[in-house]
Amino acid sequence: MRLTPDVVSKTPSHLNALKERELDLRGLQIPVIENLASHQGTYDTLNLTDNSLTVLGNIPLSTRLQALHVGRNQISSISVSLPANIPNLVTLVLSDNVISSLATLAPLESLTHLQHLSLTGNPITQHEHYRLFVIWKVGRGSLRTLDFKRIKDSERAAAKKLFVDSTTSLPNALANRLSTSTAAVSGSTGLTKGSAGGAGAAGGGPLKGGKGRLMTPEEKKKVVEALTRAKTADQVRKLERMLAEGLIPEGEEGVPVNGS
Repeated sequence: MRLTPDVVSKTPSHLNALKERELDLRGLQIPVIENLASHQGTYDTLNLTDNSLTVLGNIPLSTRLQALHVGRNQISSISVSLPANIPNLVTLVLSDNVISSLATLAPLESLTHLQHLSLTGNPITQHEHYRLFVIWKVGRGSLRTLDFKRIKDSERAAAKKLFVDSTTSLPNALANRLSTSTAAVSGSTGLTKGSAGGAGAAGGGPLKGGKGRLMTPEEKKKVVEALTRAKTADQVRKLERMLAEGLIPEGEEGVPVNGS
């Protein structure tokens, strides 16, 4: 379903359990965030859980927005312009998406009021330096909880030691590499184009996927497995491009990502 001006105008808002005004857009198979300007400045919480988003972005200037829920989508990238439009965000729930690279989180560095972040269920959580990197990078150290666990002072100290050069007080080589590289966890990856029902093409021939539709749990599992097996930056980039086109990953028998 497209988020048309008519759909947005008819979307209900209510006071949630935290007494915040919430705009509820859950479970509508929305592929792209758009046309939210008509509700600009009228809600504290934006709930886009259980949709088909692949990119987190295109939210109009919303200085009132405190909480953003985009769990259980297909998000693999975050717009660099996002922080400027939601400068006062405190809570961001990105659970159960397909974010696979620490560098994808770079835009969140500018969310200096962000205190609570959840990335559970994303391939990125399997990265060797995941937790310490997020503690150091996101919100420039403003986070208080990550994945519903309180951040300890000892973790902040460990993150600073790992990513900051003690002589210059600037990010070290490891920090710079993780902030710019799209490399994910090691392993081999296969990807084939799927039909709208998620089945691979007969005989390995590719079929166009259902762009913008909600993936089944089985398909989402295949996406996560494919991303965690990604071996190189090129493989991850190709996976992200194909996911954006509505293509469905398969197991190791699928077409290699770096194949023709």
